Amino acid sequence: MLHLFPIRLALQAAAALAGLAVIAAVYAGVVGTGDALKDIGAVIRWSSSIAAVLVVLLYASWRWIMPLQLYVFPYLGGHWSGVLNFTYRGKPGQSHVKMEIKHTPFGLRLLMDTAEASSSTIVVHADRNPDFQRYRLFYVFVNERKEGVDGAGTTYRGVAVLRVEWSSNPELLGDYFTETRNTGTLHLKRDERHPWWKLWR
Repeated sequence: MLHLFPIRLALQAAAALAGLAVIAAVYAGVVGTGDALKDIGAVIRWSSSIAAVLVVLLYASWRWIMPLQLYVFPYLGGHWSGVLNFTYRGKPGQSHVKMEIKHTPFGLRLLMDTAEASSSTIVVHADRNPDFQRYRLFYVFVNERKEGVDGAGTTYRGVAVLRVEWSSNPELLGDYFTETRNTGTLHLKRDERHPWWKLWR
């Protein structure tokens, strides 16, 4: 996720704010007392505090302000549900699926459950087409068949390519493939977002 953030712009803003913090410290009389070590300590405290506040504000702004989300990547955190159409051992089938997504600037984690299996994240890569505001997820996962079903305990890896359809009720749509040669499609809608104050989810 961090690869989609305007890191250069954030660093320039941090440098500018650090410079303003130093100027403010001089005008406040905190710096320029004649004691070099004391002045250096004050500059470090002021500039590091400003930088820390900037990081938190950028994260909170992305999480809470929709236009900023669309400029970077939409926030997907929350509980989702939908339908999984699949081919298993040559036979078509359909399962109801539930998914929880944890989404921060530092990464995405997806946990998907059906009646037969559970899948968890190996790696997720978020992709944005800035010209047309189109968003995709490349999701590599490990799947484990649940106890009491055919093939219980079997684990295998797979990859899904999911398109993000952004609206008041966002959707995830796409195809998946597994190393056991099973294929299928996913169609999910978000039931609820994580609460606004849970910045770690």
